Amino acid sequence: MTELLEDLPDRRGAPTWPDNEARMAPLQTRLGYAFTRPALLRVALTHPTWVNEHARAGWPSNACLEFFGDAVLALLSTEALWRRFPALPEGVLTRLRASLVSEPALAEAARRLDLGPSLWVAHRQAELREHDGSLADAAEAVLGAAFLDARAAGRDPLASSGVVFQALLGPRLAALRPDDGKPAKARLQEWAQARWRRPPVYVPLGDRPAHDRSLWRVRAEVTCSDGLIVALAEGEGPSLRAAESAAAETALDRIDRGELG
Repeated sequence: MTELLEDLPDRRGAPTWPDNEARMAPLQTRLGYAFTRPALLRVALTHPTWVNEHARAGWPSNACLEFFGDAVLALLSTEALWRRFPALPEGVLTRLRASLVSEPALAEAARRLDLGPSLWVAHRQAELREHDGSLADAAEAVLGAAFLDARAAGRDPLASSGVVFQALLGPRLAALRPDDGKPAKARLQEWAQARWRRPPVYVPLGDRPAHDRSLWRVRAEVTCSDGLIVALAEGEGPSLRAAESAAAETALDRIDRGELG
């Protein structure tokens, strides 16, 4: 990988480089890190489809940096979670890390920093700029690029890539709760047990939605000790299990809004 990234087009050998530099300057501001060697960031933003379409351009795809950045992300996220939740056990921290660095979470972070428009993709595949997989891979590649750029420049590579990590995932990390990443049904059961000392049950509803008869509909409810039935929420999905999860998610949203006490 090192040899591959050493031989990159420079300003003289790449006629499009001024456009590259102008395209990446605002992104570097949003990342909070100025690259000594912007060509590394250019690689991090290069989708494999662009390389296939421009085989002689001299730019590798971001696959190599994504592989390296995944390891950097694992280390930075582990340390960040350890500092954020010092008292939590290893199993909970592992679950939280999986939630923090999941593909949807990385894609959301990439969208927040407007990473998609900066990606080089094949001419007729502009939709890849919005795909979760493309955005998540690019986010990891940018982390790897920042680490390697800082190390080559004599800076602290972990501190430098940590700045980029905070730009990408800092807001999500700050909002993380110990029960994040836990299945919605498990979280709702814990809440119902604490509130009524009874678990919720999921009752299938007979009428399928008119717009799609293949969907299942259920209602999450709790029967109190006095026999009163408290309806928590309804949900629908392509299977009974999916409908139950949707109902639990809706109930948890209502709890967060204070609608269920």
